[in-house]
Amino acid sequence: MKRIIPSVASANQLFLAQELGAFPKGTALHVDIEDGNFVNNITFGMRTVRSVANMFPDNPLCFHFMANNPAQYFEEIAKCGAREVAVHFEGLPYPSEELCTLRKMGMIPGLAINLKTPVEQVAPFFEYMDFLLLMTMDSGYGGTNGLGFCFANHDRIRTARALLPPGKELWVDGAMDETEMKNCFELGADVVIAGRMIFPEKLAQGNETRRAYLPSEREQKPEELLRLYTEKYCAE
Repeated sequence: MKRIIPSVASANQLFLAQELGAFPKGTALHVDIEDGNFVNNITFGMRTVRSVANMFPDNPLCFHFMANNPAQYFEEIAKCGAREVAVHFEGLPYPSEELCTLRKMGMIPGLAINLKTPVEQVAPFFEYMDFLLLMTMDSGYGGTNGLGFCFANHDRIRTARALLPPGKELWVDGAMDETEMKNCFELGADVVIAGRMIFPEKLAQGNETRRAYLPSEREQKPEELLRLYTEKYCAE
């Protein structure tokens, strides 16, 4: 079943409860944990994660750790009802240990890889994970560095789909627009993470910087965009 999962980090952080609360119950939410070390950016601490989990108990939380030593957070996110959890191959000395730990704790383990990592390099770990998350741009920039979707990923998605055993999902994340969402699904992706497609930004005065829309300014609400894209690209 194809899915589009909205990224919490792209919502207007000053109106997070309002932005997320508009989605129907049962809508999965993608939570990036970026620590300022593995990547330059910093997103959410556990206090915010606990608040989201407590306020939206009917929305499954899917985590993507762009952080050193992600295992230090596993107990906390398990208490928050985490479902799928992706950890980065590049930051793990023994990836199978973290993947097995996640499974033992009742979470669904996934392995994430950056652009620089060939898909073939993580094939030995396929048996320990339930999904592979391909970053389609360098981690941590959220599409604002001007580089956008890396087109070499078309071949990476084909390769991953061919190598992954049956039953293993392929997730794609990074600098997504509607054209690339369509391409990703056609090339074999099961899940697309959508950030600014669902929570658009706009250029500030002078077209020099971007800023998040206020909820009252949005012409199309995030929940409407998610519904439209899901109907268009995920219908069986």
